[in-house]
Amino acid sequence: MSKSANYVISGVWKDSNDNITHVMLHSVNDGDSWNIGEKTSEANTITLLKKGNVIRTIVWNYPDWAIKAKVTYVQTFEKEYLRSEANATTKDNLDNLISMKAIK
Repeated sequence: MSKSANYVISGVWKDSNDNITHVMLHSVNDGDSWNIGEKTSEANTITLLKKGNVIRTIVWNYPDWAIKAKVTYVQTFEKEYLRSEANATTKDNLDNLISMKAIK
């Protein structure tokens, strides 16, 4: 895997205010593959980050998936939330990943 990660995120669920509530999280295998994703809350994903895991976004880049931006979290006075690290493209940002709202 060109960009090492313990987990990758392929999609997001958002609330009515457009805030991410859950992500489609995939654990990464050795090499270039990852497991079937599981709907995971934003809070549980932040806990994984706090434990030292590396999480990245993945995007469909025909003819295959591509591992992209590193995911971090931000803590404000009100709450903690996920964010992708700034880079030159918006395509791989968490807000632009596949919307999973059709999947409960």
